[in-house]
Amino acid sequence: MTAPTPERSHPAPGRQRPTIVPLVGVALGVAMLLVSWLAADAPGIGLAMLAIMLSYAAVMRYGQRFESVQLLSHDPPLDERHALIQQRALAAAYFAVLGVALIGFFWEIARGAPGAFTLICFVGGLTHMIATVILRRRS
Repeated sequence: MTAPTPERSHPAPGRQRPTIVPLVGVALGVAMLLVSWLAADAPGIGLAMLAIMLSYAAVMRYGQRFESVQLLSHDPPLDERHALIQQRALAAAYFAVLGVALIGFFWEIARGAPGAFTLICFVGGLTHMIATVILRRRS
């Protein structure tokens, strides 16, 4: 008597290709194109944003054989090493956005007109402080 084999209704986990992220990327790209074109009468900028989002969607859809792309699409992370890589990548992105926001903030203050960069710095700083307090209390 042979042991029953489980039926597979879908491919093995290593062969699955996530489709939600690419589809959302395409939808956002189309939305950016339409808003840019219809609201701002700037179809060129909209097409550039659509191209960026289509490129991102293609990488997320067809780049799953590469570990670096797999790291982007797995939540929760596959193991501790992947979690550490994600944490370091997130920190690098945070510092890049922080640098741009601070430069923009100083530029706005030098012009005497606080604006969007001031708001971004305020929200980022406040969020960082609140998250630090909450995470410190949890551990």
